[in-house]
Amino acid sequence: MRKMLLLAVLTAFALSGAAQAEIGWAGNAYPNHDASITPTGDQFVVAQVWKDGVTDPPGQGADITATLVYTPEGGAPMSVAMSYNTDVGANDEYIGYIPQADLLGVAFVDVTVIFDDLSDGTQFEITGDQNGTPPPLRYHIVDVTPVDVDVTFTLCMSGQEFDGPPCVIGGHPAIGDWGAGVMMNQIDTELFEVTVTFPAGANPGVEYKFKRDVCNVWEDVGNRLLTLPTDGTTSVVLDPDSWNQLPIGCGLGNTLDHRVELCMQVCMVGVDNTGDVCVTGGHPDLTDWGTGLPMGLVGTDLYQGCIYFEPGEPIPLTIEFKFRKDGCETWESVGNRVFVLDNSAADEVTVTYTWDDGDGVCDPVATQDANWSSVKGLFR
Repeated sequence: MRKMLLLAVLTAFALSGAAQAEIGWAGNAYPNHDASITPTGDQFVVAQVWKDGVTDPPGQGADITATLVYTPEGGAPMSVAMSYNTDVGANDEYIGYIPQADLLGVAFVDVTVIFDDLSDGTQFEITGDQNGTPPPLRYHIVDVTPVDVDVTFTLCMSGQEFDGPPCVIGGHPAIGDWGAGVMMNQIDTELFEVTVTFPAGANPGVEYKFKRDVCNVWEDVGNRLLTLPTDGTTSVVLDPDSWNQLPIGCGLGNTLDHRVELCMQVCMVGVDNTGDVCVTGGHPDLTDWGTGLPMGLVGTDLYQGCIYFEPGEPIPLTIEFKFRKDGCETWESVGNRVFVLDNSAADEVTVTYTWDDGDGVCDPVATQDANWSSVKGLFR
């Protein structure tokens, strides 16, 4: 009898503990803070929630509800229930709508989302939007475009390998509503262009990005912003963009006017090391943060690796890099090192560091040694 009672108590405790597990996180609300919206219909808002063991499986997690709380300019807070929308990884996404009537005649509306955990009676307010901005999120209510507007997008792919044309894609039906995107036309070796018509009645604020390789690979940069004219203008030609906001090439921007050899050195005095040393970074010659460029020993405990930039390279170009040791397996723990390439650079540039910015000192290397290391690097 005592054993059965103990088992019942333990079972009740376990069930109670499971019920008391709380929501672990909520956020990624969209639209983002400072977005421009139009009062042409109900305005959607989405937000995500995560609770360990509840939202991870496919479908809606049990015992979680969401409430959209919004406050129009000069008004009192109002709320509407949100519904389960979709899975986003281990998160559940909910969607709710601000009624059009509450958007008319005001300049902005402030928004947040509250999740209720019905299993323990707790609440969790979102931590922020998709950019991490905390609530309340303010949406600016703007007029719509009065006429159709033709917008010409131009993209230079210089500095980025690609396999097929890029597309422009963004938060408007004319450019796919973040879906299919609009393919661009090749007008030169690395230059693409397309003209898209945005119908009258459009939100003047449009976020967009580019995808390369036949609209399959996204840019790594944040969303770009297009502001459509509301004064009756019917045609806009945007300044040329560059992939991932790299220095623009395609004959459109500044270029390097001489050949530059950049040699990166690291002093390993007093540093335990069990193999090769290499340098890696955000440039193809530095393997784009991959396995790294092997470095040669050019002095006592001093390693060097060199890369080259030819005339015509788009500038200014910011190169971030770090060193790795132990057979190129162990990274430095300091932040990324930075070199900015422009026409002020000498023909030969050597930058020297100590591992992890330590106190080690290595003897300077003569120019002849540096050049010999560069020549050897060509045959690795």
